[in-house]
Amino acid sequence: MTTAVAPMGWIPFINPLYSAVPHLTAIWLLLIFPLVVIISLVYQTVRRNDLSGLALGTFWFSTKVLFFMALIAVVIQIVFFLSIHYLAGPLN
Repeated sequence: MTTAVAPMGWIPFINPLYSAVPHLTAIWLLLIFPLVVIISLVYQTVRRNDLSGLALGTFWFSTKVLFFMALIAVVIQIVFFLSIHYLAGPLN
């Protein structure tokens, strides 16, 4: 007979990071900004032959990525609202 043993470490999708570090719960969404800027910087560095406009290119690419992520979030929210309201009936 085998017995179940409790895991000794952190399991990413079962125990999210914000449950292990409670003070990250309020600010975890703000971590998207440095992530997008770093990814944009690496992308612009790899794509450009001349690095003279790197800062401006990184700024505009980051702005575009964040704008379209926000736009997608709004569209998903609208689709969710419409699907709940019209498919499931009123929320009363």
